[in-house]
Amino acid sequence: MQHTIRRTPLVLLATLVFSCAGTIDGGISQSVNNDAGTGTDGGGGGGGGGGGGSDGGGGGGGGSNILPADRTTTWNPGILTDVPLGQPLGTDGLPQRTQVCANVSPGGNIQSAINNCAANQVVQLAAGTFTVSSTLQLRSNVVLRGAGSGTGGTTIVKTGGGTVIAIGTEQDQICYSGNGQGVALTTDAAKESTTLTVGSSASSFHAGDFVVIDQVDASPVVIGDCQYFKRSSNGSAYRSIAQMNQVTAVNTANGTLTLGSPLHWSYKAGSPTFAQVYRITSSPTVTWAGIEKLYIQGGTAGSYDGQSAGGIDIANAAFVWVKDVQTDGTIGGMHVRLGATYRSVIRDGYFHHSANYGFGADCYGLVLGCFSADNLVENNIVRYQNKPILMDVSGGGNVIAYNYADNSWADNDWQEVNIDSHCAFSHMELIEGNWAPHMGATVTHGNAGYFTFFRNYSSSVFATPQVADSSVPRANNITTLELQGTDVGMNVVGNILGTTGVTQVFDNDTDSAPPSIFELGQGIGGQGQSDVVVTTLLRFGNWDAFHGSTQWGTGGAQTLPSSLYRSGKPAWWPSGTAWPWVGPDLNPTVETLPAKARSDGM
Repeated sequence: MQHTIRRTPLVLLATLVFSCAGTIDGGISQSVNNDAGTGTDGGGGGGGGGGGGSDGGGGGGGGSNILPADRTTTWNPGILTDVPLGQPLGTDGLPQRTQVCANVSPGGNIQSAINNCAANQVVQLAAGTFTVSSTLQLRSNVVLRGAGSGTGGTTIVKTGGGTVIAIGTEQDQICYSGNGQGVALTTDAAKESTTLTVGSSASSFHAGDFVVIDQVDASPVVIGDCQYFKRSSNGSAYRSIAQMNQVTAVNTANGTLTLGSPLHWSYKAGSPTFAQVYRITSSPTVTWAGIEKLYIQGGTAGSYDGQSAGGIDIANAAFVWVKDVQTDGTIGGMHVRLGATYRSVIRDGYFHHSANYGFGADCYGLVLGCFSADNLVENNIVRYQNKPILMDVSGGGNVIAYNYADNSWADNDWQEVNIDSHCAFSHMELIEGNWAPHMGATVTHGNAGYFTFFRNYSSSVFATPQVADSSVPRANNITTLELQGTDVGMNVVGNILGTTGVTQVFDNDTDSAPPSIFELGQGIGGQGQSDVVVTTLLRFGNWDAFHGSTQWGTGGAQTLPSSLYRSGKPAWWPSGTAWPWVGPDLNPTVETLPAKARSDGM
């Protein structure tokens, strides 16, 4: 449904009104308003920095001055330059590889072609169907490219179970590979800094090392039942806040490491958090590999939950990409999983249905896993899984943008979440410009914090058929934003929320209430309207169907930016299509999302 308002210069009547202010453990300052559970309505404050952006478009930075700097980070995701060849990136923001090392026809040996391909070249697969019995292992500096992901293209069918294509070999074990290896930070490392101080231990690092920075759990982390996908010490002292990064310089005289990306959290040296950094040495990090123009079928999940993806499993990788790939209901478990992955991209894909619907079955679409940071998930269609897009101990700085995510599976009349988080403590992520009827951060397996939901369309109404294996209408848990108890510091700005004639209430704190705009403070350990998720919530400039108007808050004036990570219209955006495509400052307020248009045309 399209909502329209008169097009005028957007004036945001919102400034922050603080009733109390403090600092939570982890170094993130918080400002809260405890007025009747309304959260913090307002804007203002400094941005979190800018950057180069993908496809040369420039980075919008962490908030573009409409959000306080302590609630955002630098969002400048993906591949910024083509380091191996020094060539310009394409309009899609990806390295362009044109030299073909091998042409392979159906029946040919794909793995042999990959193994023998020269650096920065392409294994080109002809149109048709390839059958493989072993997981294809992609090497650094090799692109595996088909003839297209749709009709008349290239299909790879996996037999005998297991992952179809892997970038990296460690699967979920990469999440634990640093146990016992950490080097202590000797001074605190502030969010947005690119410097770590480690004293004499600096001599054990080298420029080019891929590293993980983490710290022992303290407030605001609520680990819940998820003690997985993170380091620990002898089964305790879990490290749920973690970020993958790269060392770009080492100064042994000063005992410092320079990082390739800003920190997305403030890491505290000493008790009780004992921040550390460790080199990833358990296997070589796969870099500059790409998967393009393929239809992938037949893979299965690992032998236990979270072990590996059935479609594409990426573990210990950087500067890799997945473009124009389709997966379908023959895939079991996760369709694509990024684990310990840095500055990589999933774009222009179509990931749909599942071979094994169920809870506890890894029935997920795209997963940003353990400490993966600064990645870009953009312009994809993801439908008919339990969780189409999921953050799972993600490391911050990731951007999930301009995707169409819908039709989350549940086994009854329950409406599941389309863009969600699992396993504490995903943090400082940007969810921008998506069409996703039901977004949120559930706490079944621990909490999350400091997500920013910006310029999304969330209607609370799934497309028909609502789920893949049932005709039962969704009747419970109907909402647009579900932020459960113990989540912290969430930002909801400039969105179009709800559907006229469906939405009945603005806030509720139970999942059985009438259809709402916000569902807040429920779930495990939730305290309803008194919960920290409510008292630290910042929301303004959203049009919602309950009020039938945009709720700005009071005071001050500020203009909504077009994007929080781009400085201008993406080069890949279709000509003649409005950008931004959604927001209370547009007329109509909901225009055309390219990924949704592609889905509608299928």
